[in-house]
Amino acid sequence: MSAHDTRIAGGPDSGAAALPEAWRDHCAAMLRARGWLAGQPERFREQILRMIVPMHAPRSMPVFSVDGPAGGIYGIVSGGIGIEGSGPYNVPRLGHILRAGSWFGHGPAMSGRDHRVQNMRAMEDSELVYVPLAPLRALLETDAQAARCVGTIADGGNILGTRVISDLLIPSVPHRIAAVLLRVTGAEEGIEPHHPEGFIISQSDLGEMANVSRSNVNRVLGDFARAGWITKHYNRLRIRDTAALQGFAASQV
Repeated sequence: MSAHDTRIAGGPDSGAAALPEAWRDHCAAMLRARGWLAGQPERFREQILRMIVPMHAPRSMPVFSVDGPAGGIYGIVSGGIGIEGSGPYNVPRLGHILRAGSWFGHGPAMSGRDHRVQNMRAMEDSELVYVPLAPLRALLETDAQAARCVGTIADGGNILGTRVISDLLIPSVPHRIAAVLLRVTGAEEGIEPHHPEGFIISQSDLGEMANVSRSNVNRVLGDFARAGWITKHYNRLRIRDTAALQGFAASQV
């Protein structure tokens, strides 16, 4: 069951609309200030924010899945949404975690496609907003500026894809893990976890995203913790010294 289907997670076409107006205002304020929507023209920003439905996605719940029904776009208010990619020679594998301010799910709105082509799941309890497909498509069909703005989500995805490839091509395991950690926590954008012990990132998930064994992840994270760059707890990580970790990741170049 996906966030698009269930009222428990704030089903976008049903119970979520009844959430307190103050919570909608909180979501809108954060999205005006950070990420893709913050960089769009004010008129378009307000058009999108009038359509948002706040949602809650519990940890491990799919937001949508490959070949699932088409839907609208999602924005992340807090938490993290994992992107699972696959190809003809691989099973779906976790590649990245989107953080607050990121938007995703634009494919059906832009292409007219009737299904999804990725797996997206909540890596921890996450607060999202959803813009339903029908009013979004209506806006894009009548407003050229709005179509260009939504199209920039795809441009951001291309930039992210290039970063993922670049990180995975780092030959040194410790440096590769450092680069991946910086990317998937959003530390370089100043994103802070709500939990004092950090974001939920298991060593297995980090190993999958960095293409490294769990034992190597454990060893490298121990080194980073002793250096004071991170703190780690059971399935949680927090970056304490972003500049030091960036310097280390860059030192392999």
